[in-house]
Amino acid sequence: MAMVCPQCNGSFEQRLSCPQCGVRLLYEDARRKRNFNMDGSSDSWEHTPWGRLFVGLVLAQGLYYVLRHLWTAGVLATHEYAPNDVWGTLTGLIVLQGLQGVSVLAAGLLIGAGQRRGIFFGAVAGVWNGVLCILVQNLMGQPVLSLSLFGDPMLQAAVGAVGGLAGGLIWKPIPLVSLPTEPRKSRPIIPVSPRSSSFVGPLAWGRILTGITLAVGGVVWTDVIREFVLDASEGKLRIDTHLQAELVTWEISALAMLAGGTLAGATTKNGMKQGLAAGIGTGAILGGMRLASSHLSLQLVFLTLLSALALCLVGGWFGSQLLPPIFPRSRRKRKTLVAV
Repeated sequence: MAMVCPQCNGSFEQRLSCPQCGVRLLYEDARRKRNFNMDGSSDSWEHTPWGRLFVGLVLAQGLYYVLRHLWTAGVLATHEYAPNDVWGTLTGLIVLQGLQGVSVLAAGLLIGAGQRRGIFFGAVAGVWNGVLCILVQNLMGQPVLSLSLFGDPMLQAAVGAVGGLAGGLIWKPIPLVSLPTEPRKSRPIIPVSPRSSSFVGPLAWGRILTGITLAVGGVVWTDVIREFVLDASEGKLRIDTHLQAELVTWEISALAMLAGGTLAGATTKNGMKQGLAAGIGTGAILGGMRLASSHLSLQLVFLTLLSALALCLVGGWFGSQLLPPIFPRSRRKRKTLVAV
């Protein structure tokens, strides 16, 4: 039975203490030595962050095409027209974007589980998944939008970052424990306050109003933002059809609502409550604008309200986790006047 010294890593047989260091020897398992380091981390590639990144990309691609085939099967079972006509409509393109987002979110959860840099690896997985989707679409002979070359990787990077952060929060990494070499002075025990809910606490109305302004402004000025990006590209990016313009408009609106919710929930403890308040305000303003327009559509009004609530809620949670409060708010003590 081989015994190993934890200091000099020397191997000895039939001994309890190291003859050189004088410390007690530890039992060495051959299988554990082959698979694990001295600090407990694994040497196998699937347990490394980059191995998880590869597995996450495979999961994202496989899940996306599985969901796409399931949706195609549902369309064939309920409609008579070909699925190619469905994917060529605005609804089909939005469904494809949603399926890609769900796949990247699931991959981000897997990659960020137990990782301290889950946001970074989730964003990297989203970028590469967007690039792979574009390459596969080009190899299959399908037309690729010029804006998709830059928009899809960025959009999926944001979704992957959210998934990586959620994975790290649900499955928290093992805390690092350092053994002190010298005895330290005892410190006073600080009681840990119980974890408060994301919907408890006062509302920061300044951040909520700023987030509503950003979200509503981004949705209202989508055409201006789109034309500005096209002009800044100097002809490298272009939109050929009205369908492409509608899809890009929806993507810009979604990013604006997500950014507004993130701004509303940043540096706060109740980010979901902040995002929900920003979503209610954004949905009320945009819904009123839809109702006041000449082309009234109840489905479009309902979709606007639902999108504002969902995206701002997720953005508020993401902002509170990405930019947590550094210093707790100190309540001002009321000064009492004492009559002399």
